[in-house]
This record gives sequence, structure tokens and C-alpha cells, in this order.
Amino acid sequence: MRAVTVVALTLLVVRAVWIANAPVSNSKTGPVTIELVVWGIPFELALYKNEYVPEFERQNPDIKVKLLNFENYESRILLSYAGGMMPDVAREHFDIGINWIHRGMNLPLDRFIDGPDGIDRSDFLPQTWAGLKYRGKTYGVPQDLNMLGLFYNKDLFDQAHLKYPDSTWTWADLKRASDQLTTLGPDGHPIKMGLDLAWGANTFRPFLLEAGGKFWEADGVTPAFDSPEAVRALTFYKSLLKSYSLTQSGATNSGGLGPDKFFESGRIALYIDGSWRSPSLKKDAPGLRFGVAPLPRGDIPMSSSVSCYWAVSSQTKHPDEAWRLAKYLSSKQALTRYWQVLWVAPPARWSVINSPEYKEVTGAGKDNPGIDSPAEFHEKCDWIAQVLRNNWTTTEPCGPFTSIAMAHLGKAVDQVLLENRDPAAALHEAARLATDDIKEAQKGFP
Repeated sequence: MRAVTVVALTLLVVRAVWIANAPVSNSKTGPVTIELVVWGIPFELALYKNEYVPEFERQNPDIKVKLLNFENYESRILLSYAGGMMPDVAREHFDIGINWIHRGMNLPLDRFIDGPDGIDRSDFLPQTWAGLKYRGKTYGVPQDLNMLGLFYNKDLFDQAHLKYPDSTWTWADLKRASDQLTTLGPDGHPIKMGLDLAWGANTFRPFLLEAGGKFWEADGVTPAFDSPEAVRALTFYKSLLKSYSLTQSGATNSGGLGPDKFFESGRIALYIDGSWRSPSLKKDAPGLRFGVAPLPRGDIPMSSSVSCYWAVSSQTKHPDEAWRLAKYLSSKQALTRYWQVLWVAPPARWSVINSPEYKEVTGAGKDNPGIDSPAEFHEKCDWIAQVLRNNWTTTEPCGPFTSIAMAHLGKAVDQVLLENRDPAAALHEAARLATDDIKEAQKGFP
């Protein structure tokens, strides 16, 4: 951690020197230079470098864009802000960005959004606006919405003569198929899994919502997962478990294998993960026949989503020019290309989702395969529009203290799964401890 901090500080000094020695320009003496900071893998960054920045500069000859790619993104942004040098436009994520909004790091954009050079708010998915509003003001423009879905292995379903999952599936259907498609070895451990996922707070969260529960109380800062709905959801969630040691993702299990790798190998029939998983599954397991459906419904159909968005720094010296870049990056043109090349998360605009171009997924060559036919698009992507049009997902769990609440909820889920602790007792303690920690954290907010 210390080494990372030293590197980040060194890079911050380099940026400070560059800024101090950069030629000063404004709209009267020459093009204004603004900084854009993003994260991403190489072919994603190439989209910004080779398409977005050149096209924006062509449309706006009075602006030059300096593209930055921060590793250790959160710490680098915080260090830049502390030094008074936060990039003018930043790609942000609900998991961390809402906290930044509440700390005053982002510029309110309502005068731009609703002004003569503004955008149509109604064209954006309603879930993507929720976390961007604070004290009556809007602090970002949506880019996409990351959603959880139910992946299924078509070969394993065909072998068992079972129908593929669809939007009519309930918890009972999920449980029944999971049990029928699990094959145990002589030692009682699964050889093939009916269902697998990264067991923990992230994948438990949609079950909480589908049971009719909430993550937050109305104030948005008091955990609400000490409830009968949460207890019922966690009890059912535990009933799905067949082998936690097989599926605990990350470096904590043998060989660092997560459930995605087991699904790729054909050992799993059903797998819960985000929309972002489809391209990598196709790339890493080209022979795998899989489809994706909405999550099975409990009392209600619902999923938990997070959003990426474009923010303008509260420290920018060029707010008008920064707005023009944020507006372009969230335009129909830009979001269409992002989806066509990456197809990791649905774009935030209805006008893209409802367009013919939405189904023309080209990918990025060998680095990220595209979609080859209308039939393949139907089996891998149709569920996304179905969920969105029926409003079967929410960003309600996102907030400035989500990471605190999730840490305690994750511990409660682990205790129930691994230690057979009573769900009601575990959730009650988690909510109490999270509430105490959040009250302490609130003291550091302006």
C-alpha cells in the first residue's frame, strides 16, 4: 500500500509540473486544453484515443483534450483533488463516485443539462439519475447501467431435457433446476453444479430486493437490511448453496478460480453475474453455448444495478468546455459506439437501446468478439431491454456509505453460509454495526 501511495504521489508531482509549465490558453488566444481521465483495458482506451477524442476535437476546434488513464483510480483521483488538480472531466462509478459527489468534488450540472445546450433527461434510463442527485442538484451525466443476469449452459439444460430459463422463472424454478442439475461425487462434493455464483453480499443484494426488502431507509444513510424480508431472502439464498469452497471467487480458493472459470469449463449449469461477463465468456470459452435471462423473481422481479457516468470537476477552470465534452461522451453517437465495441453494459439512453444500431455489435476484433447473428443477440442480450422496459432493476443500494454497509452485510452473509449462524441475528448485528460506522463517517462530510 505504501509503495502504491509513493507512486501515486510521484505521478501527482509530474502532473503538477506539467500543469505549471503548460501554455495558458483560452477561447480568445487559442484552443482550451481540458483533461479527461478514464480507466479501462487497452481496446477500451483505444476507443477514447482513436475515436472519441479526435471526433470531439473535430466538432469543437476550440478545445483540445488531454487523455489520462489512471491506475489505482480512486486514490489518484483523491490525490489530484487534494492537490487542486482534479482532471476537468472524469469517468466515475456509483460505487465510489456518489461519495465524491457528497464531498463536493463534482460540479453541479443542472444549468448545463437544462440550458440551451443541454440534453433531454427523459432519454436516459431513470435508474441512472438516482445516484447523481444530491440536495436538489445533479452532478453527472449517465453513461451505462451494469446489471446482473442469470447465465445458463444450454448443453447441460439440453442433456437434462429442461427448458431454458426465461423471464417467468421464480425462486422455486431456480431452486428446482439447481437441485436437478447438480451432480455429486462419491465424497459428496459436486462434480457438476446446478448453480454457482460469487457467494457474498453483492449477489445476495438482489435477493433482498426481490423479497420486497430495501437496502436503505428513506434517509439513504441508515441500513434497512435488518428486516423480515432480508431474513427470508438470506434463508433462501443459503438453501441454494451446494459447495461454498468451490465457488468462493478470488485468490482465497485453490488456484484462484472463480465461478466464471467453472462456468467456462462447462461444470456449471446456472451462473449469476453481470452483463459485462458475456463478451469475456465468448472470448475465453468459444465452444460454450450459453444464454442469459433476467434473474428469477421472488415476491417481485428486481435486480441491483450500478452505473458509470461523466462528471465535471468542481475545480475545473473551463466548466463550459468541460460540459461540452461530458455531453459528447454521453451522446447517442458515443454511447452507441461504446456498446457496439464493448457490449459490457447497456447504454444509458433509450434512443440507443431502441435503435437498430443497438443490435449491431461489432466487438473489437480478437480482443473482444462481437455478436454474429440475430439469434445470438436474442439469447445473450434480449434480456437487458426486457429488464429495463419493465423496470426490473434499481440503483437503490448505491449511496455515499454503501461500501461501509456492504462490508458488514458481507460478513453477515459469510457467517450464515459458513458458520450456520441464524440469519436474523447476523443481519441485526450487521445493520447495527454499519449504522454506528456510518454515523462516524458522516462527521468527515461537509
